[in-house]
Amino acid sequence: MFSEKIIDIARKALEKGEVGGVVMLRKTAPDAATHTLISKPEMLDDADPLMPYFPGNGANFIRKLTKLAPPDKKILAVLRPCEMRATVELVKLAQIQNENIIYLTFDCAGTIPRKEFQNAEIPDGDTFYGGDNFEKIRPVCQSCDISRADTADIGFLAFEDGAPFVAYTDAGKEFLNNLDVEFSEDIPAAKYGAIAEKRAESKKELYAKLDEQSAGLDNLMNTFSHCINCHNCMTNCPICICRECFFESEALDFEGDAFLELAERKGALRAPTDVMLFHLGRMTHMATSCVACGACGEACPEDIPVEQIFKWVSENVQSQFEYVAGRKWDEELPLKTFREEELEPR
Repeated sequence: MFSEKIIDIARKALEKGEVGGVVMLRKTAPDAATHTLISKPEMLDDADPLMPYFPGNGANFIRKLTKLAPPDKKILAVLRPCEMRATVELVKLAQIQNENIIYLTFDCAGTIPRKEFQNAEIPDGDTFYGGDNFEKIRPVCQSCDISRADTADIGFLAFEDGAPFVAYTDAGKEFLNNLDVEFSEDIPAAKYGAIAEKRAESKKELYAKLDEQSAGLDNLMNTFSHCINCHNCMTNCPICICRECFFESEALDFEGDAFLELAERKGALRAPTDVMLFHLGRMTHMATSCVACGACGEACPEDIPVEQIFKWVSENVQSQFEYVAGRKWDEELPLKTFREEELEPR
């Protein structure tokens, strides 16, 4: 059983005192789950890291755990690949103090939209991994061709025969050896490669659809026409990290006459105001670090495919810098480096 293999490591680590806590998905109700810091082995009974449920990006929790000071005791953080990539970006952005954390990631089969679980029980990870659920998972997951992350200390290769553990770092090797857990020295990728290829084809189809439906200002305005400017997408994004957000400041507050002037200039002024300014501003602000986790789309009350659009735009932006957000620890953030030739036509 896949989930139990990960839970067994977490239980051993807690019982042997190798870690003071484990961050893992844990059910809070039959139709809900959340990232939980678990410190007692018996509390792992309701945990299931592989359940197809995405309550938000776990990197946000790691950020909160280390914001003021990293923990004195080690923490085992079990994260999806997109969560691991967001963690890498947040470390680069000086938002996570990366000490005393052991990262474990697993091959991700994707997650089902949360709205599908209203009054319906979340299936366990083993049942989900054992079936063909491609059509059920979120479009952003269907088009994710980075469903394995080698930036963690430990990998659980659920897609491969035997579902082996691998150690990507010396810290990962030491951790697994201390727990007497077998792990592979090799990193098989045969089945992962086929899955990544299938998802890459799905991504091409998604981008072709977005190019037809959302490219250009008029199409983009139509796509965001239902936006109520709630800022849920921003609040749930792991990469939106500004201490004071321009869009929640007084910068866009005007006297009534100023609004009248804007209305006269356009003929009419829609409310809420500045919807497109918000989305375009946020898009340009975080595009180089977007990991396409889809937290923004899950948070949208109007079901705007914001996560698909941001994934599409961000990948185009990152490609200009030959950068993939969260791919490597030692890759400099694009906007922290300057290369005179990098934006020249190719």
